[in-house]
Amino acid sequence: TPAAKRGQQSVYTESAAVSESTSKSALESSEAVSQLLNVVPVGGIDAPAPTQKGQEVKSKPRPKPSLLAAARPMRAILPAPANVGRETSTEQPNNRQAFANTDKHSPVRTSGLKPSTLKQLGQSILQPPSAEERKLHSALTSRASQVKVVEVKPDIFPSYKYSCTVTLDLGLATSRGRGKCKNPSCSYVYTNRHKPRICPSCGYNLAKDRAEKTAKSLEVSPGQSDVLNTSEPLTPSQKEIQRQSTLQLLRKVMQIPENESELAEVFALIHELNSSRLILSNVSEETVTIEQTSWSNYYESPSAQCLLCNSPLFKGGQNSLAGPQECWLLTANRLQVVTAQVKVCLNLQCLALHSFTDIYTGLFNVGNKLLVSLDLLFAIRNHIKLGEDPRVAVGNILDSVQEQTEKSLSPDEQVQLQELLCNGYWAFECLTVRDYNDMICGICGITPKVEIAQRNVENVLALKNIEFTWPEFLPSSEVNVEDFWSTMETEVIEQVAFPSSIPITKFDASIVAPFFPPLMRGAMVINTEKDKNLDAQPVTGNGSALVRLLQEEIVRLELISSYSEEELQSFLTQCGIPWEASDTKDQLCYSLLALYEFVQNGTSITQASAHHTGGKIYKVCPHQVVCGSKYIVRGENARDHVDLLVSSRHWPPVYVVDTASSVALCADVCCPGLTSQMWGKNQGCFSDPMDPPTYVSCPELLDQHYSVDMTVAEHSVQHPVTKSSARRIVHTGSEQNSHRDPTARHHCISLCRELEPYGAIIAAINDSKTSNIRQRPITFENATHYYLYNRLMDFLTSREIVNRQIQEIVQSCQPGEVVIRDALYRLGVAQIKTETEEDEEGKESLVEEEESKQL
Repeated sequence: TPAAKRGQQSVYTESAAVSESTSKSALESSEAVSQLLNVVPVGGIDAPAPTQKGQEVKSKPRPKPSLLAAARPMRAILPAPANVGRETSTEQPNNRQAFANTDKHSPVRTSGLKPSTLKQLGQSILQPPSAEERKLHSALTSRASQVKVVEVKPDIFPSYKYSCTVTLDLGLATSRGRGKCKNPSCSYVYTNRHKPRICPSCGYNLAKDRAEKTAKSLEVSPGQSDVLNTSEPLTPSQKEIQRQSTLQLLRKVMQIPENESELAEVFALIHELNSSRLILSNVSEETVTIEQTSWSNYYESPSAQCLLCNSPLFKGGQNSLAGPQECWLLTANRLQVVTAQVKVCLNLQCLALHSFTDIYTGLFNVGNKLLVSLDLLFAIRNHIKLGEDPRVAVGNILDSVQEQTEKSLSPDEQVQLQELLCNGYWAFECLTVRDYNDMICGICGITPKVEIAQRNVENVLALKNIEFTWPEFLPSSEVNVEDFWSTMETEVIEQVAFPSSIPITKFDASIVAPFFPPLMRGAMVINTEKDKNLDAQPVTGNGSALVRLLQEEIVRLELISSYSEEELQSFLTQCGIPWEASDTKDQLCYSLLALYEFVQNGTSITQASAHHTGGKIYKVCPHQVVCGSKYIVRGENARDHVDLLVSSRHWPPVYVVDTASSVALCADVCCPGLTSQMWGKNQGCFSDPMDPPTYVSCPELLDQHYSVDMTVAEHSVQHPVTKSSARRIVHTGSEQNSHRDPTARHHCISLCRELEPYGAIIAAINDSKTSNIRQRPITFENATHYYLYNRLMDFLTSREIVNRQIQEIVQSCQPGEVVIRDALYRLGVAQIKTETEEDEEGKESLVEEEESKQL
């Protein structure tokens, strides 16, 4: 019954709301770091056979596996069933034709070039073989009948050899700013700015804390003989172990800097490789230009041992568990087919796949099907930041590359590359290291005094490929924010590690979490969409009067069956609900409960389409920085705003929303214990809604001196800035219909003198460039991409504003001053004292002490 529902809701929301406590300053970014795979095959188990020039990628049909992904440890997110037209193999393809070089390059004389220049071009410096090498060569020749040694020589000029010792040698004049692997037998060199935690060449731990513990890392006992039989296919359980280990490996060693400036050397390398050409002199009075690429035609991980468990890695040939694969190489002006070699860990408890992932060579690996240059991924991000649909941005990139290369993809190839690049982009974002607290407004900090609700009903997820499920019974409305976003990240990273893995088509809607900067998130985050009554329709009656009867306990819904017909008729009359003398007691009860049900759900916002989700609501501070956002599955109503407010670390003193009365009454019904502390019986208004509206003054809302009062307890309802527990839910006046809402005028922002300036500010927000970008209509068909896109947009658009705030303060700083964040995360300026100044102050204080003693 509604009464029972009310009881349940009070419990969950009161406990959630009263605990407006600190969320730990945890990063909500991916654990991430850089794992690396590299190139040119050394004499190994099996080397790929060269193919003819111009060979195209041809995808051979592969057997469909069982629905292995059903066993994924993702809470309530289920995999799709196998689709007839979709490849669903969760293992790495091993039955493709492998090849090494797609372009054969003519030998070119490089005499006259300095050794350092040759090194930067990726060329081995040719030296006469030593006596030992000659001896070894003769020994190998004599054993030719027993051991087959395959030697692959790099092309002399055009092919760029991706050995790690070369990739970071970007033309620096000296060795300053670089470091070398501490393993004496390894020659890996890195720039200090991009020092990896683990050496991608030998697996040596380069982290300062050598005792760093990895709770989930896998270890192999020295004498373990339980190794993988590489001649047999993996069992379903082994595939699951491999999936988990490979994802763990990528998260452990892949670390992508967020700032483009940190990758300036990598971008310079990409540009150099894209620009490399060989021009032959006049031939028949015409200049003939032959384009030669310095990008390699072969890519593999340089590791010989597993970077998770230190077990040996197996590198196979055709039709093996870890064989060479056809792979697209995509840069701004290169589109060609290359070979990507996979290696597999032989430890049966690990089985991690090791592929080429050295981002400092300028490439990002998408499941050994696509190697895309990093500058293209950053270009996609920059287009998205301007409000462009990610799929449109990806399509434009592919079109541009085809124009540059004068190559035309078939429709199937275009679709394949579009999907690979789109999936790769979102994995790239999830493996990028970022601190979501960086988006917190530098002026308001974590405690804005005014927050303005915004909505985008056209930012939606199409429901044709995904089914949201709703649990029949769920005792708590709490959602696990970290768990939800980690699941979204893991899903897209898995799509990159295993491009043909099964996508999500069933989704437990009750676990969908909002997004907050970590420091602005409450201790308990809730989502009550499961409790929405989609059948609740607007009814005749005064919801404010009903809430007042509930507040004064004149009406107790749990006792509704015990009231007489006369009492029920009196309640209906007080609430403005029409009734007839012939109405039965049940009809009278139904009329009262119908109004309560409507108040509990609040005014509904019309969805753009029944075939899409309900869009997105978010709240911003007056500087347009996002303070929190919620992604709605069902149509928006007042519950969504209450969820967002209750889940915030600090409920703002003033919340501006066009459905102010509805949100305030919903909050009163859902969490009466909290609202009684914030506004008593005023229902979020400036004054008693049962009296005529009056003008008020709220001096606590005035801009106060820059100060921080840390004596306020975190769990207290008192706001850290206003030092008051008072809260209001208001509107700007233009959207309200006072005829249907008798208390609308009591919520008008113009009733408070201190809030008068905000009317113009709010109007300016709605017409701003930032708001226009956030309000772009966009429809997603992939659930994980939809949620990750919205989180990214909240972050990028907000941080751009914060960066401007920081820049303004930096420009006003005097020598010896630095920009800092205070305890409430507001920007400020601090004076740095030198040792000399500190010594002088110490002497002055000693003199003062001596003088006071003499007095």
